[in-house]
Amino acid sequence: MTITQNPNSEAKQKVFDLMLTFVKSQCLYVSARLGIFDLLDDSGEQSVDSLATQTNTDTERLYFILRALAHVDILEEKPGRVFAPTEASSLLVTNKAPSAGHLAMHLIEPAQWDAWKVLPEALEKGVVPFELANGIGVYPYCYENEWSKDTFIKAMSFLTHSQVEGLLEAYDFGQYETVMDVGGGQGGLIASIVKRYGCKGILFDLPDVAHTAKDYIAKQGIDPDAIEIKTGNVFESVPAGAKAIVMKHFISAWSDADAKKILANCKAALPADGRLILLQSFVPDIDEPKTEADGIMPGIFAVQINVATPGGGWRTKKQFQALFEESGFRLEKVIKTSNSLSGMEFSVA
Repeated sequence: MTITQNPNSEAKQKVFDLMLTFVKSQCLYVSARLGIFDLLDDSGEQSVDSLATQTNTDTERLYFILRALAHVDILEEKPGRVFAPTEASSLLVTNKAPSAGHLAMHLIEPAQWDAWKVLPEALEKGVVPFELANGIGVYPYCYENEWSKDTFIKAMSFLTHSQVEGLLEAYDFGQYETVMDVGGGQGGLIASIVKRYGCKGILFDLPDVAHTAKDYIAKQGIDPDAIEIKTGNVFESVPAGAKAIVMKHFISAWSDADAKKILANCKAALPADGRLILLQSFVPDIDEPKTEADGIMPGIFAVQINVATPGGGWRTKKQFQALFEESGFRLEKVIKTSNSLSGMEFSVA
């Protein structure tokens, strides 16, 4: 293969872009954390002086951040150092509903960022980078830090809301009398399933996570008796009572050994003709497209999951199938949606 040395080549641009991707991430994080996107969404274009005053930041240093975001089309810069919101910045507003802004803050918050700093050492030791950097696992950390917990829950709610319509179009949950969401957080997914198909629902998660679910579900216009909220530890047991269990972006946070413990408890909770529906972004095999229709690259996202959690990160469909079959399940069908959230339906073997 002949490699050209053109200094303006596409390859060189790609390399330089990768070098400075962390700069874009930090500009995005600090602007979301300061509420810049909220301020612009609420009142329209503002000068950097006004934004600095409202966020109690240094005007000149803030200008560098906002100008950079304008250069990547997150904001629009106008003459006189005035900045205006864009369609992209509207996705990052955090003072109205769970949004991409919450996901950005969760993924780029200091504790998460610290994990990347120790990545070489973690690779050498074969340990979880987040735990090496912070002395605690990512989930206990979130539960013990109120801002991190709130941001994490809203980030997961945003992901659910952005992907659920495609899922509900692709899969008929109406075939089940009762559906349980294991690790369902605030209840966004189970609320959408119950509202769309009229079945009964069960939400199961840790008490610290599910405590906001009742108010969230009530705001969705659903009969309060239609969804039962149960709390507990998935490693100890999973409650019975559902014909189908769904798990969205949950099992991938755990190692194969831990995942098998969870799956054993799910199997014990299901009837003989029950179903377990894995909802997940699947890492593509070598011959499959690397980017999904909604812009997510599962293979890249999988690295972030692996750096933060003790699990194997997002897996391929073949890897998930092997994991579930080793745990006493049989693959019945693969569910393809219009976005990066797809599914695999398993029966009890």
